Amino acid sequence: MGDFIYNMNYEERDKLLGISGEWEVGSGFKSVRKFDFINIGILKQLVDDRFIDPDESHNSSPSIEKIFNFMTKYPRVLAKGYATSPLRRDYRVSLDTLFVPKSHVTMTLKQDFVEFCTRPNEFEMKGNLYAWWD
Repeated sequence: MGDFIYNMNYEERDKLLGISGEWEVGSGFKSVRKFDFINIGILKQLVDDRFIDPDESHNSSPSIEKIFNFMTKYPRVLAKGYATSPLRRDYRVSLDTLFVPKSHVTMTLKQDFVEFCTRPNEFEMKGNLYAWWD
């Protein structure tokens, strides 16, 4: 996990992500919570408040820093992923999905999205733009 020091105020983190409920001890399924799409404003706050490591990436996805820069250039891009329990040693927020609603897709954004989203496990570019890394 490198030298990054996470902000452990998970209540604030979870509020930003729109997730709620008590966290369970252990490393099982209930110690991970998916969150719905966030915009660049929420991602910026997660980065600024040290709830997310800019160098982190989910498997073969781009790093958080690269996703942040892409979303800054294209603020209509949304991201989602999951958060892990503060009771786990690998406490973190990960992003595994990028999405652009059809109504916000431009030719330039579509071209850049295709170029940016390398090696996704699922990919859609007819109408909505969607990339997911397992």
